Amino acid sequence: MIIEKGKNKDGTDYILIDKESLIDTLSSLKRDGYNYLVLMSAVDYKKYREVVYHLSSYNENKIIVVKVRPEDDTLPSATPIWDSANWFERELYDLMGIKFTGHPNLKRIFLPEGWVGHPLRKDYDLSKEQFVNMNDDGTDRVSFDPKDGW
Repeated sequence: MIIEKGKNKDGTDYILIDKESLIDTLSSLKRDGYNYLVLMSAVDYKKYREVVYHLSSYNENKIIVVKVRPEDDTLPSATPIWDSANWFERELYDLMGIKFTGHPNLKRIFLPEGWVGHPLRKDYDLSKEQFVNMNDDGTDRVSFDPKDGW
């Protein structure tokens, strides 16, 4: 269900939808010619987080932005619609803590698996330093003690 329609500051059309209609809306837009997922991003507005899908139609040279606010930081994965959503969703999981249900391999993409927190969220504690050391088998180990593992 569309909650809001409008134009961004750059004149690009956008729609804000509810989480429950995300997959149906994205699928419908793809059938309507928005065949390319250009970018997925997320914004933490402190009161809520917003996941943003930038879709493009090559044939009609149009762009639309789809926004959704996952109150519980979970959304259904868009990987069945666009393969490229795989990497975008992993990035948003890693850095913003958004979980994508149905994702084929939802794990961190930049930070080690043991990393505590999601550094692009406003509630991320910057005062806690984390250190990454490598185990003998080549896997990463994260700790709050710089001497751990040296």
